[in-house]
Amino acid sequence: MNRDSVFHKTPTSLQWLHKQAQARRAVNTDAPEFGDLKEEEKNPEWLKEKGNKLFATENYLAAADAYSLAIRLSSRTPVLYLNRAACHLKLRNLHKAIEDSSTALALLTPPVADNADARMKAHLRRGAAFCQLELYVEGLQDYDAALRIDPANTAVQSDAEKIRNVIQGTELKSQ
Repeated sequence: MNRDSVFHKTPTSLQWLHKQAQARRAVNTDAPEFGDLKEEEKNPEWLKEKGNKLFATENYLAAADAYSLAIRLSSRTPVLYLNRAACHLKLRNLHKAIEDSSTALALLTPPVADNADARMKAHLRRGAAFCQLELYVEGLQDYDAALRIDPANTAVQSDAEKIRNVIQGTELKSQ
């Protein structure tokens, strides 16, 4: 591995890494409501893994609860909002999926290569929620944003094209 590629970071990449380190240090376990939790249950990473396991078994409500507790402990960790947004999509809590995806995107700044995958997931989850609410124009905007991150992604290209067709069909019917 090239040593320079590992240690050479742009100012924008360093800003992103600094924000992530701050988020990890900002864990708040001193609140009274956390007093009766076991030590491991006060660990946002442990809660995230628990949520991931619950999600894998299709227990979306319990997974969302695990991510919610992790968010209360570490509110500046984008992956927690992304994962909870996935739960909300499965539970058809579409407005909450949009809210969590938007929060994740706000935390995923500045946009750098290190957070490109997470930003893409956030756009796709928010776009899917918009489309399920029949807000196709807004959904397409998120799919297009995802394509700007990964222009070669054929699945996203196909989905964006389907959304365009729905919009054009809707526009034709309304004329």
